[in-house]
Amino acid sequence: MILQSKSPLRSTCLTMLLLGAGASTAFGQTLLGQGTVVTGTCHGHESDPGCVLPNLFGPSGLTLAVPAGGFSHYAHFVGAAQQTLNTTLSSAIATQLAVLPIISPASGFTFTYDPSAGVYVRSTTSFGPVYSERAETIGRGKFSFGTSYQRFRFSTLDGINLKNMPAVFTHVPGTGPSGADEAYEADVIQTNNSIGLNMDQTLLFATVGVTNHLDFSVAVPIASVRMDASSNANIIRVSGAYFALPTGQVFGNPHTFPNGGLNQEYASTPNGSASGVGDVTFRLKQSLYRGKVFQFAGAVDVRTPTGNARDYLGSGAVGVKPFIILSGNGRFSPHLNLGYEWNGSSILAGNITGTNVFEQNEQVYITTGPATKGKLPAQLSYSLGADYGLTRRVTLSFDYLGQTLINAPRVFQDSTQTTNDSGLCNVVGGTNYCGLSSMTLPTITGGKDTIALSSGAVGMKVNLFHQLLLTADLLFRMDDKGLRQNVTPLIALSYAFGVK
Repeated sequence: MILQSKSPLRSTCLTMLLLGAGASTAFGQTLLGQGTVVTGTCHGHESDPGCVLPNLFGPSGLTLAVPAGGFSHYAHFVGAAQQTLNTTLSSAIATQLAVLPIISPASGFTFTYDPSAGVYVRSTTSFGPVYSERAETIGRGKFSFGTSYQRFRFSTLDGINLKNMPAVFTHVPGTGPSGADEAYEADVIQTNNSIGLNMDQTLLFATVGVTNHLDFSVAVPIASVRMDASSNANIIRVSGAYFALPTGQVFGNPHTFPNGGLNQEYASTPNGSASGVGDVTFRLKQSLYRGKVFQFAGAVDVRTPTGNARDYLGSGAVGVKPFIILSGNGRFSPHLNLGYEWNGSSILAGNITGTNVFEQNEQVYITTGPATKGKLPAQLSYSLGADYGLTRRVTLSFDYLGQTLINAPRVFQDSTQTTNDSGLCNVVGGTNYCGLSSMTLPTITGGKDTIALSSGAVGMKVNLFHQLLLTADLLFRMDDKGLRQNVTPLIALSYAFGVK
């Protein structure tokens, strides 16, 4: 009896079985028994945001009640469940957090030296864009610093509602004698999952003019992350309430939750929360051409893995992004940024728990080791917009922000077709018990894909007094890919030194 499904979750179990057969004992391969911990490096770290999903079903994973006789059949859904939580969902969420756009650290005031007056004077009539960069440099010896605040309340992941995310977990195949398939392997566990993910990010940034043509900037994020998850799980006995061995002996279906029923509620306990410094980014910007109509510059960002990856405070990997900047001069100033970012490897793109569960010779095994890393996706970034100096004290800014993530972890909405077991019947106590007809159940699948994320931003910069700037901006999504919220508000204050 084989489950027919478009989902790769079942094939994942098969893959894990094959991988496990050749697994080295150096990784701690052990027989999975009642009470075995399957959350690996996340065990004891339930309050870390990155460990919330791996711990959703508890330290032993999605295990069922131990059937009569005490055989290990109760663990046969663990592999599919942990693979979905550890890799499909966790990796997709974590890698998206690593590529969130941040405010440009560039100064709103830029200066140029006036030899006739012998002083530096303001060189632009606008205060520049919010998320994009402009080609002007601040001026030698000039300095600006500021702080911004962004509020993220994520609602969807690749177009799927985080509060209503279905997942169907399938049974490990070939658990009968000599690896034969059994009727009860058609049974599935249907879950409806709710994930809450919030982030508040304060960014401290500063820029100094090294020369008249070279700026050095730094951006230090301080974040507070909160994550929770819950799941409503239902066992669907596709094979029926009873099954028969080839000998003709009839047994009750062994699939029951530890509470004795076919339904059980799970919730992350405790909820995940963390606060601290994120990944610090350094930027060098070199002015390459200054004309009457436009200016051209080159820049490079280096993101350092200073934030704790398991807490979702940082990416866990170095990132390097060279980019070019083209911007116009004048009251109305269009601008264009184009760059490419290379990223290193991180546990957020790998297996954060370091565990794999697989079936071999009618038994379920687990290999444990350190968290494994995977490559964070590289990205092509591009932005196009304009800033307009409405008055000497007010600038309006408009931006289109694009990111093409290359070979990035994704979650896809899919469906699973169960086996038609309506003709599988057993007579018990004079009553005929049959299996269920085929059903189509919604689920999610995981994979990698190159995706383009599009966002828009509208903002305003106001010169309150002296060189103090107030910035307000709304970042809004223009598609349903990635980890998104509809609108992200931002507010910032910055101050520049150097005006004579």
